[in-house]
Amino acid sequence: MLLGFFDDSGKESDLSNKIVCAAGYIAASTNIWSGFHELWSNYLLTYGLDELHMKEMMCSESRMKPFCDWDWQKKKAVLEDFSAAIKISRIVGFGVAVDAEAWRELPKELTKVEGTAQEFCFMRLIKMILDRIRKSAPNEKLSIMFDCDEGFTPARFKRYLAIRKRRQDDAKYLISFGVGEPQAYFPLQAADFLAWESRTQLLRQIKGLDSRPEFQHMMMVLPGFFPDYTGEFWDREQIEKVIMPMTDSLAV
Repeated sequence: MLLGFFDDSGKESDLSNKIVCAAGYIAASTNIWSGFHELWSNYLLTYGLDELHMKEMMCSESRMKPFCDWDWQKKKAVLEDFSAAIKISRIVGFGVAVDAEAWRELPKELTKVEGTAQEFCFMRLIKMILDRIRKSAPNEKLSIMFDCDEGFTPARFKRYLAIRKRRQDDAKYLISFGVGEPQAYFPLQAADFLAWESRTQLLRQIKGLDSRPEFQHMMMVLPGFFPDYTGEFWDREQIEKVIMPMTDSLAV
């Protein structure tokens, strides 16, 4: 069974937010996740953490211990260590991001069908993963988990059921949907890490800035290690080219 763990970064409802992202990791073997769990647990213990939570860690005004006492060099070292745990484990990453400003401008007849930016990211994420499974592991089944988010979970589960109902071929792969507590499920912390870094990377690209060293470290090719990450970014041009033309057909 393939086990996948995912998280979001950025809210469409926040009008100041420019990017919505959903990302996470899957692996085909419980041994792989066991190895990841051991590494991640060791770094949590090393740094005195019960959870790696990027929003709290990276916020300059965070009051959460021990993040509020760390300078940037300490945070950088921590991120590189947790990034190394992901690399060594060889878990496979997926991510989808959407231009939130362009999505908020879509006509209501479209968003009624496609949903919020978060829902669209979820649907594209599942499609991307299923396409990969059909090519690489056609006999595997997929169990997915997100964190416990009261705002997003009901809509996600409704979309999950719709995918299973709409296509029998998809339903045979999608065998379970769940939510979990990141402090108990360490892969959800890795998903939070990836979603945060992916969204930050895109925001920097929009501003014409270079990638953060931490993102470069996460994606760096090393001897014997090749990052396995598949992603999509639905920018304004892509949304106007692919999504907007659906308006006329929906109006008929």
